[in-house]
Amino acid sequence: MIKASHHPVYIWFFRHFTNFLVRLKFKKIFIEGDTAADNSPLLVINNHFSWWDGFFINYLNNKLWKKKFHVMMLEEELEKRRFLARGGAFSIRRNHSSTPASFIYAKKILENSSNNLLLMYPQGKLQAQATRYLEFEPGVERLLQKTNPTVKMVVTLIDYFGNPKPSLWLYIKNLNSDGTIPTEKAFNDFMNECIDHHNKNTDL
Repeated sequence: MIKASHHPVYIWFFRHFTNFLVRLKFKKIFIEGDTAADNSPLLVINNHFSWWDGFFINYLNNKLWKKKFHVMMLEEELEKRRFLARGGAFSIRRNHSSTPASFIYAKKILENSSNNLLLMYPQGKLQAQATRYLEFEPGVERLLQKTNPTVKMVVTLIDYFGNPKPSLWLYIKNLNSDGTIPTEKAFNDFMNECIDHHNKNTDL
């Protein structure tokens, strides 16, 4: 596996480049929900429908949480862009002998420092924004059985409505990870609430 190798120059670049790019490409940016940070390590789970998704969570982290950013990426994708490891990316190979090592590494991220943030896409692949139900791989549930981070569910939606430039919505909700509701169901319930709310929000 490819491990994260944070480098201060790359971290500085990604922070400023992310903020610049998001503000440049989107007409308005709306952030709603449980935005507050705490002194626990943070696990972020997010719908994954575009090339932009890692930038969106990095933008949230820069603006709200200011933690050390990590993101789990498919190894074949990180191999093409190894420089992303300098900004916090590490790899996973699905259904491979190295897969457990990636989750052990993720577990250490959530145990070693309250200043760490880990971004995961539990569905494990890109799926259209219009998808109404995301099926999760088992990894995130197993990780939560072994760690106790604050978990934030983030639903990202993009729309143009009557404008040539899109606007961005980032909906955030803390996951009540007491095990009574599976993470997959909790996330999908929240995502559908966000979509229903978003569909009424056309006054732009």
